[in-house]
Amino acid sequence: MEHFTNPEISIDSLPKHTEVEFHPISRRYLKKSLIQIGVMCAFFLLGWGIFAFWVPLPILQISSLIFLFCLFGFWFWNTVKMQQTYAYALREKDILYRRGFILNKITVVPFNRIQHVTINRDIWDKRLNLSTLNIFTAGGSGSDIRIPGLEPELAMDLKDSLAKKIAVDD
Repeated sequence: MEHFTNPEISIDSLPKHTEVEFHPISRRYLKKSLIQIGVMCAFFLLGWGIFAFWVPLPILQISSLIFLFCLFGFWFWNTVKMQQTYAYALREKDILYRRGFILNKITVVPFNRIQHVTINRDIWDKRLNLSTLNIFTAGGSGSDIRIPGLEPELAMDLKDSLAKKIAVDD
């Protein structure tokens, strides 16, 4: 029987995700997000108008309108800040996806864990020439990485590249 060993690995020898060059997503994704928020804002303001008509209490009307403006102001600000953080990177053995400005999150998925990759395009994506790349790994019920705001050609190139990596690992 062979003697089992499990030597310690030096932390300094691990690859650094901070040394990776991340590629930002398309700026058109910000436009898509702002359009969607604007549509929601219009619906809420319409609802507020109906509410204000039926509830003739000026203090309640004004306070609810101020609340809506604060809510949507924060939502617009949050969307603009988030756009600045969306980025992805490919390395030799994995793909990384970065997002978040208050709570930063980087997801690393090794190629040998990827089961399949899909590309989605909703109606706004088609109008703005964007795509979303979804990467699924074993054991997950949903996609492990969802990279929105990619050019359709780039999304297809990434999908093909990942499919080749998956085939090589099998």
